[in-house]
Amino acid sequence: MTEVLSVLRFIGTMLLVLLVFNFIILVHEWGHFLAARWRGLKIEKFQIWMGNPIWKKTYNGVQYGLGWLPIGGFVALPQMAPMEAIEGKTDGKAERLAPIKPIDKIIVAFAGPLFSALLALFFAVLVSIVGKPQHPSERTTVIGYMDPDRAAAKSDLKLGDKILQIDGKTVTTFTGIYGSVQWAIASSQKNPIEFLIERPGQPAPIVVKVNADMSSDPDFVTHEKKTWWEKTIGRPPLRRVGIAAPMDCKVEAITVGSPAAEAGFEKGDIITKIAGQPVMNSYMALENLAEKGGGKPIALTALRAGKEVELTLTPRAPLEPSDITRPLTGISYELTDPKAIVMDKPNPFRLVYTAGANTVSTLYALFSPSSHVKPAHMNGPVGILNLYYNIFQSEHAIRLVLYFSVILNVSLALFNLLPLPVLDGGHITFGLMEMIRGKAANLKILEYLQVACVLMLLGFVVFVSLKDVGGIAENSGGKGKELKFGPPVPPVAPTPVPLPAAPN
Repeated sequence: MTEVLSVLRFIGTMLLVLLVFNFIILVHEWGHFLAARWRGLKIEKFQIWMGNPIWKKTYNGVQYGLGWLPIGGFVALPQMAPMEAIEGKTDGKAERLAPIKPIDKIIVAFAGPLFSALLALFFAVLVSIVGKPQHPSERTTVIGYMDPDRAAAKSDLKLGDKILQIDGKTVTTFTGIYGSVQWAIASSQKNPIEFLIERPGQPAPIVVKVNADMSSDPDFVTHEKKTWWEKTIGRPPLRRVGIAAPMDCKVEAITVGSPAAEAGFEKGDIITKIAGQPVMNSYMALENLAEKGGGKPIALTALRAGKEVELTLTPRAPLEPSDITRPLTGISYELTDPKAIVMDKPNPFRLVYTAGANTVSTLYALFSPSSHVKPAHMNGPVGILNLYYNIFQSEHAIRLVLYFSVILNVSLALFNLLPLPVLDGGHITFGLMEMIRGKAANLKILEYLQVACVLMLLGFVVFVSLKDVGGIAENSGGKGKELKFGPPVPPVAPTPVPLPAAPN
């Protein structure tokens, strides 16, 4: 019965995901549709998703349909540009239709991104009313953890430093989209990276340079050792320096028979010190030390019912799953006190602007040769659907769906304004060229350009979809498998060494 309920829940969640995703596409194409009606253009088809329709119905001279390839959608407007190679054969009347003015082409092409932007604003207004859950890491730029194997630990940065700017750009959050520490580091095109920090005890902000050479990054080194297939379906690591925000980490659950159970941990314990040193992010500090400490005992101080208790934990690898060979603690954490999550109600126009700035920053990084952000880091339809699916698992699902839909609609609007022949920006560009030149572009050349662009975009979608599938497979590895630990390995008794007989 449990399995049946799980399947039904999965199906129901996927239907919700598809409903939201297709609604966003529908509104974008609806913008083109209404503008074409307004400007008197002939409309042949209105289709969600690409390829030959698996469902279609003609109403008032327009064929409405659902394609088999879950990528975007289109409104077939033969007076805009020939699209037979992409949308399927037309009724053959396209070239006999009355030509339209360049301004009509521009208005109809711009209407799609405009409607996406308006939908983003609508979602942003809803977010400003119901709120968006804001994690404490979105309200600070203080360094609460430094990975000892990464670049930050080898620089002059220190725990407790407050980051003000990275490479001259102001940062206001540790995680999140535009303006976050994470994104500023990932998209930085400099090395060393310059951090402007505020340090307790220092009268003025100071600049700290961090040598973040990717070739020496542990994740990059591991990635380079992978097979060609693993590289094909996997994403290369983004640039990081090994820092994280402070985090309150409470023990949520303890695996039976685990090192944590043997050490005497209890649910609700909050780890405050490791080896006598205060920690600001005990989850990352302890798990890193456990993995790389070679199974050595770790002295810990935990806060329990307002009192400090001293515990000693000796990490070890579990018996099951057998593919996990690194030492673990057996602790499941409540990484953030639910009371520390607040409902942020941002200004809707500010939220749309931030989403737009994030998209522009991403596109700029993608096209910059010195950037470490690559097309392989992008998400395709599979990745977007998976993200929506994961969002629906959250207790704040509706709020997060609204928030992410703001970002997705703004990204859809701006991406479609790129001057590529098959995108809305391409139609706008050709319309402007026609206004300047006084005549339309050669239809045959335009069709060749469109087909080439479609093939390029489809190739890109296939490429990022492989990365999406690989990422889903990698992140789901080991999930749902119960940890089982064997008994602790007893210390090995020293081998007795025979001593020579004492002299008489």
